[in-house]
Amino acid sequence: MTTLLIVDDEKAVRYAFKRTFSDEYTIRTAENGKEAIEAVDREMPDVVLMDIRMPGMDGLKALTIIKKLHPHLPIIMVTAFADSASAMQAMKDGAFDYVTKPFDNDEMRQVIDTALISCRIQAELHCGCGKEWEDMRTSQECIVGSSPEVLDMCKKIGQMAGSDLPVLITGETGVGKELTARAVLQHSSRKDGPFMVVNCASLPDELVESELFGYETGAFTGASKQRIGRFEQCHQGTLFLDEIGELPLGSQAKVLRVLQDGTFERLGSNKQLTTDVRLIAASNRNLEKMAENGLFRLDLLHRINVLTITIPPLRQRIRDLPDLILYFLSRYGRQVSPAVEGISDKALAKLSHHSWPGNIRELENTIRRAIVLAKARVLTAEDCVLQNPTETAGDFEQVVSSQIDKLIKGDESRPYRHLLSEVEQILIKKALDLCDGNQVQAANLLGINRMTLRKKLPSA
Repeated sequence: MTTLLIVDDEKAVRYAFKRTFSDEYTIRTAENGKEAIEAVDREMPDVVLMDIRMPGMDGLKALTIIKKLHPHLPIIMVTAFADSASAMQAMKDGAFDYVTKPFDNDEMRQVIDTALISCRIQAELHCGCGKEWEDMRTSQECIVGSSPEVLDMCKKIGQMAGSDLPVLITGETGVGKELTARAVLQHSSRKDGPFMVVNCASLPDELVESELFGYETGAFTGASKQRIGRFEQCHQGTLFLDEIGELPLGSQAKVLRVLQDGTFERLGSNKQLTTDVRLIAASNRNLEKMAENGLFRLDLLHRINVLTITIPPLRQRIRDLPDLILYFLSRYGRQVSPAVEGISDKALAKLSHHSWPGNIRELENTIRRAIVLAKARVLTAEDCVLQNPTETAGDFEQVVSSQIDKLIKGDESRPYRHLLSEVEQILIKKALDLCDGNQVQAANLLGINRMTLRKKLPSA
């Protein structure tokens, strides 16, 4: 049974909690902040409900100490003296929620249930660092951190778990929007249903609708057999549209229709089909601004912007940096020999002063590179090579220039043709991947005819 720790200096309040909730929870009590700290270590409660104004150590002081020792324990502050200053301070110090007396029992149950879901999410996703990372598989990904921003995000995921309403996840590139979408799925009623990811930014405009809604045989040149679209494949499941702001306006209208009444048609067919899909969308762009400029449908924005999770950039949750570094070390440190297991204070200080424009993805790549470069079991400041934001614009030119240098300095007699051939093959492979191997569509995407494409294929 779930254990609640009730911390209040008034005996009548503690008794009232026991009388009201003892059939649903195991109740433990403490009279002040000092007793609360001891009781948390002794009883290991699932949720703490704590008064603010108590003799001796008050609730805010106890909250700070408990959160340092047990960062993922949800603590709900309960007080009869409601004021904005104490409420803001409590939330800033890591309180899960703030409830004023007198409270409605059903509302309190809902707050407790939400806190339990949030706590379970953190445990299952390994939020924070600890011994659970010692045996982590390389492929395992999880939300990491114990900052108020991360805890608030986990709280929102818990609140959205039981709903089928659309979710919009916003945040800069590299913050972990797909990982957050998977966390929403993991705790939803559709977790056992199909789940698919569509990156709208990677799809050419002419292929978006066939990817999302499918097509019939003969719908267009090259459509030799029927294709089932993502919305149809995800019936009774969840579809994640990453970078939804990149959808063409025409496709946006069709997505809106699916969200409104669950109906659509495959390309080349007038037959109306139905599907039951929960949509999770993500974007790194300002969709409101796009709607104002006529680049995104306002009605679609209203439809997907029902439940919103905004992921803060890494620079705004820099206190999570040590946890994140240890997490990436646990994932990748054993891939080299000897294994890399730690980081020096100077290296941590260097990383802490970086602005991280690429967010978590940039940090992950930095640590992976540092692990390869490391000469010892502990990363040094020299191992952690950081890229200035101004350098990224010249990356393509630098790569091409480097390849040209290799060709000229080597034995290659025709470097011009060799380089063009390499780039050409990369383009062809990318186009064929995007078109599921359909040569006609790939040729149209590249702006060449099918015969030209066939001649340039490696097997030709």
